[in-house]
Parts: sequence; structure tokens; C-alpha cells
Amino acid sequence: MAGGNIGCGAFQGQDKSGSALEAVLEALPTEASEWVEAVRQQLDTAEFVLIEVETAARLLPFLQDYQTRLVAEIGHDDWARAAQDEEAEVGAVAGKWGAGSGWRLYCVGDLIIACQQAALEHEPVYVVFD
Repeated sequence: MAGGNIGCGAFQGQDKSGSALEAVLEALPTEASEWVEAVRQQLDTAEFVLIEVETAARLLPFLQDYQTRLVAEIGHDDWARAAQDEEAEVGAVAGKWGAGSGWRLYCVGDLIIACQQAALEHEPVYVVFD
């Protein structure tokens, strides 16, 4: 099954965790729109996305806040359980691409780690789609 993979430097995210990237970006507040737009433009034109170190640093607090909100909304922090619970409602494929909260939680968790890694290693975050 196709999807997006997140990484940065020595960090390699979990399998297909970047699949819900667009939905995660859309959920961030307008205060993050400048950095969100820099990432979103790449989604339309490339098979991969690079999030530069400075952009990753700017997005990090918004991503952390979104993760907190998702956990509160879902009621727990188990993305796989949430995705399974939502599958009948949204479908497995739509859920993976961000229609469900579970896959968005999966994505934002690895994005947070990758953005933290970007600050440590001074390397951009990447999301490669296959």
C-alpha cells in the first residue's frame, strides 16, 4: 500500500506515517500558515517534501499542540486503536490519508520527532511518497 515516509538525519519514522501529512497541515492554526504553505506547495509538485530546519523549528510547537488536541479528542494516545475504531466509518484508505484521527496522530508523532531531530542534526525533515 502506497504512502508517505517521514525521516530526518538518523531518524527514520514508522512505515507510512507521513501519509496523513496534508490533513495534519490543514489542521494547524492560521498562525502557522506561512510555514504550512511552504510545505503544502511541495505536495502538489513533488514525490517528496523537504521541510527546512528553520521551518521545522517554527512548526514544532504547532505540531505538539495538535498532538495534544488529538489525544484529547480521541481519548487515548494509541493511534492504531483509533485508526481501527474509525475504519468502518471512514474506510481504511481514506483513514490512512488523514480522514481519521488515528492516522493523523500517527503522522504528527513522527513529524514531531523528525522536527526535533532537524534541530539536533541541522538536516531537513523529509517525507517521501511511494
